[in-house]
Order: sequence, then C-alpha cells, then structure tokens
Amino acid sequence: MSHTLNLSPLTPLWEDPNIVPLLRSGRLPSPLELKHLEALLFQVDSCIDEDEKHISQLYSQISQLRERVQTLEFNQQILESLSAPIRKTPPELMQQIFELAVDTNEFKDLNSRSSAARISSVCAQWRSIAHATPRIWSGFLIDLDGPKNSMQPFDANKNNSKEFVDSIDRHLQLSRDAELHLNVRATRGPSELCSQILELFAPHASRWRSAKFRVGPISGDTQKRLQVALQTTPRLKSLHIYALQGSVDSGISLDFFESCPELKELSSIQYKPHNGIPWSQLTSIHCAVSHIAKIDAVLDLCPKLRSLSLIVPTAWTLETSSAEIVPKTLPIRTLTIRSRSVPGGKAQSGVQRICNALTLPRLHSLTILSSIYRKYRAIDEPRHEIGYWPQAAVEGMLVRSACKLESIRLEGVPLDTDEAIRLLRLTPHAVKVSLHECPTTDPDDLSDRRIEQVRDDICANHFVTKDLLKDLCVKSKLSGAEATPHLLPRLRCLELKVNESFPLDAYMSMIRTRWPGPDAPRVLPTGVDRLDAVSLVYRTHECDWTDEPDNPDVLLKLKAEGLLVKYSDGCDMHYEYKDKYRPGHSESIDDSESSDEGDED
Repeated sequence: MSHTLNLSPLTPLWEDPNIVPLLRSGRLPSPLELKHLEALLFQVDSCIDEDEKHISQLYSQISQLRERVQTLEFNQQILESLSAPIRKTPPELMQQIFELAVDTNEFKDLNSRSSAARISSVCAQWRSIAHATPRIWSGFLIDLDGPKNSMQPFDANKNNSKEFVDSIDRHLQLSRDAELHLNVRATRGPSELCSQILELFAPHASRWRSAKFRVGPISGDTQKRLQVALQTTPRLKSLHIYALQGSVDSGISLDFFESCPELKELSSIQYKPHNGIPWSQLTSIHCAVSHIAKIDAVLDLCPKLRSLSLIVPTAWTLETSSAEIVPKTLPIRTLTIRSRSVPGGKAQSGVQRICNALTLPRLHSLTILSSIYRKYRAIDEPRHEIGYWPQAAVEGMLVRSACKLESIRLEGVPLDTDEAIRLLRLTPHAVKVSLHECPTTDPDDLSDRRIEQVRDDICANHFVTKDLLKDLCVKSKLSGAEATPHLLPRLRCLELKVNESFPLDAYMSMIRTRWPGPDAPRVLPTGVDRLDAVSLVYRTHECDWTDEPDNPDVLLKLKAEGLLVKYSDGCDMHYEYKDKYRPGHSESIDDSESSDEGDED
C-alpha cells in the first residue's frame, strides 16, 4: 500500500462550526473562504481516491483468501479421505453395499443419470468397484411416456436418442452375465426409439429374470426378434405384456412358454390357452378373460396361485351362467377384480361370477375396481346400477373364506351405505381401507330438468355418509353384552374419494376418535388401533347447484400433530368428468387400454 491505512473517524461537515454558518447564511463565500473551501475539496477528493484503492486491494485479498480456503478445504477432504473408515472396507463388502443401494436404473430423458452411473462417478476406486459389480447395472426402468398425468411424453426430437440408446447399451455391457430386470413403458413415446430399445434387450433374453413391456405399435422386424428372444428365456420368472391392439401382443406366438421352467408370474392383455404354459407352477396371474369357461380354466389350471388379478368381461353370457357353482378353495392372498365399463350398469356381472366361484381362507388383500361412466337417464328411466352390484356374492365369499383380510379397496362400485357397512363388518382385521365413490358426470350445459336428474344420480352414488362415518367412530364405552363391536378396530390407514355433499364435520369427528393426538398409544384404551394416515379426495363439479366444499384447514392441521394427511379439493385426474354420454346416446367407452394396470396406483 502507498501509505498507512487510516481508519480514524471523520467529523461530518454539517457539524463543523466554520461550515455550518456559511450553509445557513445563504450568501456566497468570500474569496478567502472560497480558497479555504477549495483546499478542503481537494483533500476530500484525495482521500476518496486513496480509500477506493484500499477497497479494491482488500477485495482482491479477500478473493485470494477465499481461493486459499477452498484449496485448503479440498486438501482437508483428501487427507480425511485417506484416513476414512470406508477405505478399510474390502471391495467385496462395497459391492454388496452397492447392490443394496441400487435397485433400478431409470431412463426417462437425456438429463437423467442412473443410480449406477452416479455411484461410479464418485471416485476412481468406486468406479472400479462399480464396474466390477454387474448386478447394479442390470435393472432397467425405461419410461418414454413421461409422468402419469403429463400430456408431454418423451420427445425424441428434443433429445439425442442416440446418446439415450448408447447409455442403455453401456449398462447392458457392464451387467455382463447378471440376471436382467426390464420395465419398458412406451405407449405414447416414439415407436422407433422403442423398437431400438427392445432390439437391444433381445440378444440378452437368456438373462431375463423379469420382463415388463407396456408398449405401443412397434415394427414387424422388432416383433420377430422379440418372438425369437422369448424362446430362449430359461431364467424368466416374471413376464408382463401389456400391448395396444396391432402391436406386440398380436404378433408374438405363445410357444416361448415352453422355455420358461421357472416362470411364476404372468400378466397379459388377454388370456390365451396354451399347453406350453407351466400353469401348475404359476403363483401370480394378471389377465383379461372374456368368457366364463376361461375364468374356470384359469382357476382349475393354477392350484398354487397367491395373487390373482382379472379384468372381467361384460359379455351377456355371464348373466346366464350354470345353475350351480361349486366354489374352489385356493391359497390366494391377493385378489384384484377390474370390471370393464359398459352402458346400462352391467359392469359387475363378472365380479359376481368370480366371487361365487372362490373360497379364499388365506386372502389378505381384496380390490374391486369398476369403471362406470354413467349415461344420462331418460325422463322415466330408472337408475342403471339398481340390482347389478353383487353384494350377496361378495359377502358370501368373505363369509365362506373366514379370512383375516388386512386390506380392502372398493373403487367405483355402486354401493349404498348399508351395503358398505355390511362389507366392512366382515373385515374386522383390515388395516388399510380405500373407499372410492362412483365418479359422476358433469352436468354442465344441461337444461334445468336434466340437471335435477343428474343430481339424483349423484345422490345414488353417495355412500360415504354420516351414517357410515358414525359407525366408524370409536365409542368410549361399549355398554351391554350385545353391544355392536367397533367397525374396523384395526384400521390404521383410511382413503376416501367422495362426490358432492360430503359431511366433513362428521368425518373430522370420526378422525378425532381414532386420532386423539400424537401422544396417544398405538392401541387406544378402547382396544381400537390408533389411526396413522388419512387421504381425502373431494370431487366437485363447477356448476351453480354444487355446494362449495368445507374449509379443509381443520383436516390439514392434523399434519402438524404427526398424522399423515393427503387432501385434494377438486377433480381427480384418475376420473373423467367429461360428458361421455349425451342425452339420447348410449355409446360405450373403450376401456381396453386403461384396464391393464389398474392395480399399480
């Protein structure tokens, strides 16, 4: 520095006894005073210049010191790394840690990096160990469709598809001889890119352990390569094929099952009988069936089933089944029944057939999904759901089975409150309960007369009422020997999707009896389990006669107490509220594609 830094305080001129009178006088300074002021001004300018130089020099020193500290911190990390306990970990143990840490490598866009790639980029040692650990490179989740509710799938025009494919190929090479776990979703994404990816996997078919393909139309050459590949899959344990019409499902022969001695899980868009399928060893099946005989065939051929998921038909043949059905006793633990939508409310006929045909003493989870899209009624036409929900068949299966059902999900089924309560009474061991009321059509743009009819339909779909919530309340004391026991005493998670007129006050009262607070014991003094999580989706239509939903603040406040809360006010993306059936029309909705993975939520 040019001179010693002077940081002594300065006296402001507005406090100087010689300057203040001049400021207040309003006159021009005299020549003598002006000469003195010019000397002061020169002195101030010099001081400013010197201080600015000091500031610049100090900033430079600060920058140099920061760079020095960064270098020292980096040196510190290196020295600590050299003595870190993890360096004592043998490579074999590190490999096991990596295998536990990496389950699936996700490929969704050009910017995403797989878990295995992240681990291998930490340091040279980790890269060497990762490259010597084939299993962390062998799991693939390739999603060209984008997020579930997104309207923008993977755009090959904006992404470098060659780099995308090369990255997948590199993972395949590094996986060496490890068993492959494949999950490809490409119903909306670019078909050409999907074909390239499937052709990458085809030569490695002998290593496939699980394969899940949900794809749209692909090229004929790719279909042939996949058909050849599926004939050499000796390790295949789980196969799931969901394909659009005219794509991989219709172009691949089922002969490949003869080379799958370890196959346990099978999912397909359609059930197709074939002698080569190792039916007797299958433990999980998900498929669509189109006739009673095929339902019976599936149940007869698979005595070891643990998980059964059926997309049941709406064919009229199900309405005239055989006179007597002898229920089959099977060791099924998970049962999922999805009924296709159909005008007229006959979507539940397949549910009745399956429930009458089964006795499941080991059943732990029951899911019944219905996609009922209501058509507007004619003026004198009765409601379509009346008489078509097979309440007696479902109750009969639960009574016969005498199972300890832990999870029950009823979605879109046309229940009334009494029917819902009777079903829940048969599941006293249920820990998780999901009740989804039927989605109702949007009455927008209808005449006043039609609006009143649709409002009547909404009331018919509304079964989560005060009476149901009142029965779910925990009573402080059960009086009398014949007192009705608590409904769902083991309940810990309650999920509701409701239509209009939902009684939020009654709902909150019920919640408070099952969630006294974060300090409440796991089992309440009444013997009922404490609630852990709630989910409430409130579906509304924006029209003049719709009541506004109650303020959800009281529900959201429970989050602060530790209760897991999910609340959604408005239309749920899972349901469609467009007017699918205009007055005077009754076209059915094609639900073939939406039904293949309904239990993946």
